Amino acid sequence: MRFQPQKRPPLHRVAARAPLAVGLAVALSFSACGKKPEKSIPTEKTGHPSPTPIPVLPRKNYDVSKLFSQLLLKSSVSCQQSEQTAIAAAANTNSYELDITLHVLWPKAATTIGDLAAATPELPLLLPEMENLLQGVQPSPDFATLLANKERSLRSNLSMLQKLPYRDSLFDCQTILNLENGKTSRRALLIQAIMNVNTDGSDGDRNLDIDKLSATYQPQTNYRWSKTGSRPNPCLREFESRLALLDAEMGNGTMTPEVKSTLEKERVYVKATIEELKRWDFLVGTADPFIVIPSFMVGKSQGHPGIGDYAVVICRGKLYPAIIGDLGPGSKIGEASLRLCREIDPKSGADRRPVSRPEVTYLVFPGTAEKPFSNPDYRHWSERCHALWKEFGGNETADWHEWTSLEKPWPTPTPAPSPTPPPAPSPSDPPSSPEPTNNHSGTNPAAPSSSTPMTSPTNPPTP
Repeated sequence: MRFQPQKRPPLHRVAARAPLAVGLAVALSFSACGKKPEKSIPTEKTGHPSPTPIPVLPRKNYDVSKLFSQLLLKSSVSCQQSEQTAIAAAANTNSYELDITLHVLWPKAATTIGDLAAATPELPLLLPEMENLLQGVQPSPDFATLLANKERSLRSNLSMLQKLPYRDSLFDCQTILNLENGKTSRRALLIQAIMNVNTDGSDGDRNLDIDKLSATYQPQTNYRWSKTGSRPNPCLREFESRLALLDAEMGNGTMTPEVKSTLEKERVYVKATIEELKRWDFLVGTADPFIVIPSFMVGKSQGHPGIGDYAVVICRGKLYPAIIGDLGPGSKIGEASLRLCREIDPKSGADRRPVSRPEVTYLVFPGTAEKPFSNPDYRHWSERCHALWKEFGGNETADWHEWTSLEKPWPTPTPAPSPTPPPAPSPSDPPSSPEPTNNHSGTNPAAPSSSTPMTSPTNPPTP
């Protein structure tokens, strides 16, 4: 559906029903590609109130069906004859409007071997007891909660179409199942989802590269431990500078109450972040293997997963030991640290995920976190994941990835040069004469002595 601007287009209003009337017009600046509104005329000259400016798009063709990737747009035009003249019809917002109805068919959770294998084909071989594990299984209530959160997000963002998720982000979860091995009583939460990239985290005590290119980057993760060294967090200076700028800006007495409130909220956040960066060390997305799960899934009751729980990530036939290191929003699932993502696809980055179909299996072992949290020990993490996998009935011949540390040694500081001692006097040297007495008051060693002739700087001696 293309909108062709007329040679002399009128100012058209596009009013979607209910809350879309203003939101759609503002979000898309969508006004039938009309010309920019004229400057308002002062009321004292015309006697008429100044019209509210109508947002507009630049004058060019727009293919609306391609504005939102993978979102199918079906359009039609319905015209009827009214009893109103043009003046009356132009003033009636119902005479020219756009109705939007978003249709979504929510998926069911996979509960059979066939459905699970459609996402992760090697899963039945890796878990030989899968048939027994799935007997009488029902989808976890978290699956329904995830879809409810997605629907709530769609409703709140419908007036801003650019915020609607891509199709693969909307259908990011194949299933969420609570499973238990009846022989060993080992429980596990099985999630099949896509894999988004998490670059969060920073650590002042480990010399690691960090990636702050993501628009949602945060220097903290939920998995943290008390600082053990004196080196400052690499993000601390940035936030301290930000706090100083906020304090300077808030000193401006001409700001509106709305702006002041916004700055005050940001200042509270920045100040709290500074305190955390001084107190804690965190996981680092570029270096540590961890996964992220929605915050609503954590800590509701006994048996639910928590921060620090061990997890095995299964992707393309390979197993990756990990932990739950961070929490994410409640309307999406399937996320791992950049370190883990790049093992699957080296081209992964802040704007490129390694897997866009819900074919990654995350096997989380609730209640296995070891506290207090401490500096990551990849070898120990791997040993625990191997043992839990075995208890759950996993194939012992599976192909595992083993992590190595990316930490670099800190550069050795260059020692300051020692002062050179003055040469010892020779026995044949005559004794030095005493320093002339300085009769000037004060303690300035550069002040001239009274016995030293002074030369005016404006009258240099003639050579």
